[in-house]
Amino acid sequence: FFFLPQQHCSIHMHMRGGSLLLLSVGTAALRLPPPAACARPTLASPVRAANPALSAPRAAAARRTTTPVLAATAPPTPLTQLASRLWSWGWLNWWVQGALSVVGAVLLLFANSVSSASVSAPALAGRALALAACATSFASTFWQWGYTRLAVRIRRRPERWTAASAASNAARALYVGTALNLVGIGIAIVGAEAIVGNLAAKALTQGSAVVLDGRAAAATVQALDVLIVQANTNTIAACFFGLLTSMRLKLAAATAERAAEA
Repeated sequence: FFFLPQQHCSIHMHMRGGSLLLLSVGTAALRLPPPAACARPTLASPVRAANPALSAPRAAAARRTTTPVLAATAPPTPLTQLASRLWSWGWLNWWVQGALSVVGAVLLLFANSVSSASVSAPALAGRALALAACATSFASTFWQWGYTRLAVRIRRRPERWTAASAASNAARALYVGTALNLVGIGIAIVGAEAIVGNLAAKALTQGSAVVLDGRAAAATVQALDVLIVQANTNTIAACFFGLLTSMRLKLAAATAERAAEA
């Protein structure tokens, strides 16, 4: 009669003991640290290690991108400074002196093409001198464009040049350019004397000139005469700018030569 309740009590006690055992095992499992594979990524332990195969090209690319920056920050040498001056001033002179010379030549050719057949000797001499000065200005423009070619040769083969040799070659070229500009200015000034003298004579005598059917039109001051004066003035300005270019580059060559001797 009492056997079944006792057996039931023993089974109940066994089940209670098993529950306590499972509870203690679960509590111990919760207190254990997480395994290394499931640990959260931190700054000290990244999720994945750097791949050497991927980091090597990145390092090479970083070296390629940083090397030109370091080279560009290096101070320029006297040779590179002289080449830079020759390049910049040569092209600036090409555009400024060339544009002024072209405008002067167009004005002179237009005035000569539409002028009357009867031209006085002073006016003809002035136009001829103006054309000669314009041609000299063109020659100076093409010669001073050669400064850019000298800069290209220096930059292309810098190991074959020194600051002294480059300054010597530049000085010889600048001597010719200076001479051409001075000759052009001199011819233009003489031509301006003839042109302005002819205009002054026309202005003094045109009050008594009688214009009948254009037969005395050559004795009066015309708009074409003013165009010739403008063309000659452009030629003087072109040669003057070429002279300024030669003087500036002479200073740069002298600076490079002094730096080479120091």
